[in-house]
Amino acid sequence: MPPPRAAGIVEQLLEKLDAELQGDQKTQNTIHKLQRYYSNKAHDGINGLEAKLIHVGRETAYADAIEMKEMFAKLLEQWSLYASAQQIFVYLLARAERHFNDLILPQIASLDEAGVNKMVNELIVEPTVSECGASVFEIDHNTALGMVYWLAEQCFVRWHR
Repeated sequence: MPPPRAAGIVEQLLEKLDAELQGDQKTQNTIHKLQRYYSNKAHDGINGLEAKLIHVGRETAYADAIEMKEMFAKLLEQWSLYASAQQIFVYLLARAERHFNDLILPQIASLDEAGVNKMVNELIVEPTVSECGASVFEIDHNTALGMVYWLAEQCFVRWHR
């Protein structure tokens, strides 16, 4: 029989969150690492989700993208009163940011739209749903993709080099 698997980061934080929910332990502050994601950091003059999508010819995706981004933003707002939930969001956002900018962005020029979508799904959406889909967050594929669009709105990811 294999040894028991150690709980992953998100799993451990979800257990802490459950205890916070049971004890109604809310926080008044946003942790510093999460505050970083609320500051817009455009470096190239292309601000906001719509402008980024238009710049790379993906403007037809805007209606769906804005809806998914709002789904994620509402989830983030709903759970922002719990310290463990904030830590989970920092983990998910940082992972999405790093995977997008370190693994996807360098290949964007050589991929078509379907190729980029496939990488986003494999590297960001699927792992997020796998870790959080059955939790109190109930993150589905659209909400996980909304996280990527939210990061784009905040200028942490972009579809152009």
